[in-house]
Amino acid sequence: MFDRRPLRHVDLYSDAGRLEALYRDIDDPVAVAVICHPHPLDGGTLHNKVVFRAARAFEEMLVATIRFNFRGAGTSQGAHDKGEGEQRYFEAALAWIRKKHPGKPVFAGGFSFGSWVASRVACESPEVDGLFLLGAPINKYDLSYLRRCEKPMLLVHGSGDEFGDPEKLGELVDQCKRAELFIVEGADHFFANQLEAMQAMVKEWATEVLGDLGKAK
Repeated sequence: MFDRRPLRHVDLYSDAGRLEALYRDIDDPVAVAVICHPHPLDGGTLHNKVVFRAARAFEEMLVATIRFNFRGAGTSQGAHDKGEGEQRYFEAALAWIRKKHPGKPVFAGGFSFGSWVASRVACESPEVDGLFLLGAPINKYDLSYLRRCEKPMLLVHGSGDEFGDPEKLGELVDQCKRAELFIVEGADHFFANQLEAMQAMVKEWATEVLGDLGKAK
């Protein structure tokens, strides 16, 4: 069972000002994870159920997590910037948790809009060891850059996702070097009634990635 120390509210800072974050501090974590929430203009915040469940998957593995509110969500400062300025917020969270736990493996990703924002930065970041995209909104955003990403990637998707065609996503994953796609049958975009299945897939994949990283040392 993971360390049930209370979540800590922390303030991070980026070019648009202060951002609100929740950090689960775990003694001597095996890794760290940055988790991004869905579209703030559609009500997405760090308290989203999918984001919470993803964080729980990592925390059960003794991975320290940080999730934060994008610009204009919750008490984070700044205004929505269509995924551009939001990348700076992701970078701020990544830098903060890496400084807190230097040398630890790093996972990065998120849900829906958050998966798009995080992966755009994480694919090019030498500090990130693995990416996870939950409900990747391939119908709305261009995800073709994933083809160039050589990091381990997990994509978990509902068979009935209304914002991402599973077949279109599958075609993209087939062109990626180290990507794995798991389809949750019967699940919609928000993994309604299937959150436990999504959580289990994240945990299983992250465990495998950490095992591979250990073998590579």
